[in-house]
Amino acid sequence: MRILFSVPLLFAVSGPALAQQTAEPEERSVGEDTQFRLFVGAEHTRGEVGDGLDYETTSVSAGAAVTSGRFSASASLPYISSSAPEELVISQGGLLGTPLLASPGAETSQVTREGVGDLSLNVSYLLPVSIINASIGGAVKVPTASREKGLGTGELDYGISGQLSKRVGSFIPFVAGGYTIVGEPEEFDVRNTLAATAGSHVLLGGSSSVTGFYSYDQSASPQIGDNQRVGLALSTGLSTKIRVGIEGTAGLSEDAPDARVGLNIGIGL
Repeated sequence: MRILFSVPLLFAVSGPALAQQTAEPEERSVGEDTQFRLFVGAEHTRGEVGDGLDYETTSVSAGAAVTSGRFSASASLPYISSSAPEELVISQGGLLGTPLLASPGAETSQVTREGVGDLSLNVSYLLPVSIINASIGGAVKVPTASREKGLGTGELDYGISGQLSKRVGSFIPFVAGGYTIVGEPEEFDVRNTLAATAGSHVLLGGSSSVTGFYSYDQSASPQIGDNQRVGLALSTGLSTKIRVGIEGTAGLSEDAPDARVGLNIGIGL
């Protein structure tokens, strides 16, 4: 079988992707000033799909985000290195966590490849609701990765999402949901997907938090099972302008990545 597996960027900021929703523990407030932020992140993922198809992938990403009033936008671009069977196509995946795609194939020899991944563009809007924090967002995955190297699908993906959260003392429980329109590459049978995340931030003092969450990503391929995982994240401010986060997840379903760890550093300007 030919498979595409994703490496979602856990720590890209200000975007609607559900994997990104766990990275920002603070309740967002509306201000008059425009704020800019640069961020870098690294992630390592390992797992197995199908019958003994092992993979191990490391990605390093960089990007920028801007927030003005109720609007925010971000862009990020990863560099990917992976060891995987020859017939695997490697990509950071759909905007809302699209995990795996598959179509008939036969080659399973292990190869190493690396290069620039796909560009992710995200926008979100904080709704004028006083009772809870509510936001909606949209995103586009631009196919900047090389299809010839097997680093991307060569197709555009589009996504929409929404999130609700409410601070209760030191806790900020949240739920999020989204829908991805998956671009169909040649030789792949794909479908659009739903995704959901639920969890809670726990505030620790004035600048740190711990987040626990569960996430579900519907598979974009009929041949691959849906992705369920649990995760834990720690975020802390080193100063008023620098924030660091670490995150780890463990797969609950058969085709989910066995383990994923990530590190993120955000710098306000």
